[in-house]
Amino acid sequence: MGETSASVKITYTKNLGKIHFGTTLSVPIDGNVNIKTILGVYTYLYDDKVECGSGKAILTGKVGLKVIYIDTDGISNTISDSQSISESFVDSSITPDSYINISNHNIVNNILSSDGTLKISCDIVFAPVMYLNIGLKNDQNMFANMITKKNEIQTNSISNIVNSSFDYTCNFETKDTISKILCHDAYFAPTSSSVDSDGVLLEGKLYSKLIYETQDGDANTIKELQDVFNIKTQCSVSGLDDDCIPDLSFMLDRSKESITTEIEDGNSVVTIVNNIKVCGVCVKNMSVEVVDDAFCTDCELELNKTNRDYVNQVLQEAINDKVNGEITLNNDETAIEEILSCMNILPEITNYYIKDDKMNFEGIITAHINYLDENKDYKHRQVELPFVVSGKTNLEKFDCVRADIHVEDCRVKAKRGTIIEMEFCIEILSKIYLKSSCEMIDNVTMGKATNFGMYDYQIFLAKPNETMWDLCKRIKISPDELLKTNKDLPLIMTGGEKIVIKR
Repeated sequence: MGETSASVKITYTKNLGKIHFGTTLSVPIDGNVNIKTILGVYTYLYDDKVECGSGKAILTGKVGLKVIYIDTDGISNTISDSQSISESFVDSSITPDSYINISNHNIVNNILSSDGTLKISCDIVFAPVMYLNIGLKNDQNMFANMITKKNEIQTNSISNIVNSSFDYTCNFETKDTISKILCHDAYFAPTSSSVDSDGVLLEGKLYSKLIYETQDGDANTIKELQDVFNIKTQCSVSGLDDDCIPDLSFMLDRSKESITTEIEDGNSVVTIVNNIKVCGVCVKNMSVEVVDDAFCTDCELELNKTNRDYVNQVLQEAINDKVNGEITLNNDETAIEEILSCMNILPEITNYYIKDDKMNFEGIITAHINYLDENKDYKHRQVELPFVVSGKTNLEKFDCVRADIHVEDCRVKAKRGTIIEMEFCIEILSKIYLKSSCEMIDNVTMGKATNFGMYDYQIFLAKPNETMWDLCKRIKISPDELLKTNKDLPLIMTGGEKIVIKR
């Protein structure tokens, strides 16, 4: 073998169990504020990080909050606040050198109280994915007689942990004279990402929605403006190889968002700077030397082998579909006069499976509907719409799936005043992992010197360019005895020929 082989790192990818972390945000309300109705609640996670230990990980971060409300005087306004969180989760496979990606998460809100102290309960659902380096060091230089084969396997190795961000600016234009921005809601849906010498080349769509207020005389009107912005940008990340396969997640860092408005040529122009956070790993192909068989002439040999799993394929699939449904008001609820907005839309995938050659995703979409009833009172209610969507696949099985779901568009209207009709256009971006196993040498234990008299037969391996005379001299046997059990040996060996000797 010659030189000592370097440590081989294999990435083990695993979906950890979903983590439900519940917290209540209590925000003191100024004595001059009297909330009549709440139009929407927006929460987001930022400054998040995960520290991995032995069998345990600790998640820390902050939950940001923004509430849009109308007071008893009919004036709209907002309340902002934040709260630090810390949560532990346990899994026996977590090690200090593992990396856990928690960017795939949803937050569902519920208003507990708005009288005196504003209390919002947040159920944060994390779907963490763990990447674990398995290091194998094979010190084989002491063994001259080993049969090895080099397998070019598609194994994934962490070449760089990516944790970077970049800004992207989008502009809205409307002929309305905007008096106040109430809220901005947005999400980023990547369509492709690749690695080159300059970093990560990213393409995707930014879906953005504004809730704003216009003033015409003494009348205040709340309106909604939506748009889609195409993004193609370079994210500078150092230390990446050209042959890397990016396995990254992209999300908006809402804590660093900035919004400005101005009037140009009679139009209101809203400029929004979004910060897109990049996190995850980059993987690349490696070749691994696998011990097929081993013999030793100088001492006893104990070879310990271990079957190791590795990810040999990562498939990315996109499914676009529409989800429809209806919600009927209760008998004691007043009829709907006008739907103002559908806000705080949170899609979540609850299950996935293969059936009839299709990849099936089950989930639920949660949203807040704000509307005026027939008595001209502001009302809001939370709706939940379950769904099942399918996409074609040629797989028979999978080992791990990480899926991100986005709502590209939603249409909500009232039917006969008592039925809410909903249609959501969704996109599911899934990464499907397939695993293989490979028997690799873990370690080799040397024993006492071999006593040739203990065996009836012995097996030796010829060295490259070794002559028959050199071989006889090395294993201490005459050429006549050698040829009795090895009749077709060449005069000069190519290396690796098995020599069977009867003592």
